[in-house]
Amino acid sequence: MNAVMKVLLERRSVRSYDSEKKVSESDLMNVLKAAAYAPSAMNKQAWHFTVVTNREKLLALNAAVKKTMAESDVERIRSRSADGTYNFYYNAPALIIVSCSDEALFPREDAACALENIFIAATSLGLGTCWINQLGNGTSELPPVRALLDELGVPAGNKVYGCAAIGYADKTSPVKERASGVVNFVR
Repeated sequence: MNAVMKVLLERRSVRSYDSEKKVSESDLMNVLKAAAYAPSAMNKQAWHFTVVTNREKLLALNAAVKKTMAESDVERIRSRSADGTYNFYYNAPALIIVSCSDEALFPREDAACALENIFIAATSLGLGTCWINQLGNGTSELPPVRALLDELGVPAGNKVYGCAAIGYADKTSPVKERASGVVNFVR
């Protein structure tokens, strides 16, 4: 098996990080370079990557997200916010926020491609990641959250389509069985 296939099959969603072990600037730059080389519709590259490693800023963002979740009409979302230990980015030492401008033809798809490159590149460097949705789905446009995003440098007018929690896993994530019967060939 070649190295790329090996990394693809080793990638896992990590939901428990060693919050004290920081991700090096060099590793973050390599991951971001991979993100910037993702495909985008008509090569618009209308995305923006905001990297947050400041613990206080991450905690403030978590508090704002929890507040919006507490006001949700959906019971499952409200109940998660009531958990005193809930942290939407799993206490990872870094969070990469992927936003897109309205110049993008297909911003959700462009962001997904960039995020997948982030996950694969991070795995190749021995880092763990997890796709984070809590800033998407309209949350990034709510005033208390948007104010923090502005402070963090997410461009005005950009909508957040997803984030990557990134850091070192504090335990091994198990390999989960993959569904069978999801492929058919038409020959």
